[in-house]
This record gives sequence, structure tokens and C-alpha cells, in this order.
Amino acid sequence: MKKISSLKEQLLEDMKLAMKNKEKEKLSVIKTARAAIKNLEIEKRKDLEDDEVLEVLQREIEERREAIKEYENTGEKNMLKKLNQEIEILAAYLPEK
Repeated sequence: MKKISSLKEQLLEDMKLAMKNKEKEKLSVIKTARAAIKNLEIEKRKDLEDDEVLEVLQREIEERREAIKEYENTGEKNMLKKLNQEIEILAAYLPEK
């Protein structure tokens, strides 16, 4: 039996909970993160460990921070709010510093 990353398990459980509670935003962010993790697993042809999953989550956060810089110039407040919420959701999976 394959060893499954505990962080991946947490994402799966949180995704199920978000579906059950109809939390569309959280569900969308978790699905996107899980897809990025799965894509890297396919690329590497192996299951990712927690440290590799963390790298993927950090990359997802960084992509959103870059997008925030772009949207700050356009003044789209709704998009800025959405991106900041997505960062908050993803940051909850990172270890505390």
C-alpha cells in the first residue's frame, strides 16, 4: 500500500468538508492546489512527501502574490480581495513560522 502524505490527506478531508458546507471559494482553492500536486506527482512519477507538497502550496501562494501586484495597478478591488482570501486559505496549510 502506498504511503499517503498527511498534508494531502488533510487537503482531501478539507475539500470534502468544503463541499459539504458549500464553501465555494475554499473548495475552488483546494481543488486547484490538489491539481497542482497531482500534476507534479505525474511529472515526477511518484507520490509527493509533505515537504514537496509544502513547496507546491508555497508556489501557489507566490503565484497569487504576483497576481496581486498586477491587479494593484489596475485597481480591481474585488480581484485583490479574492486573491488575498485564497492566500489565507493556502497559508493555513503551511507550518507556523
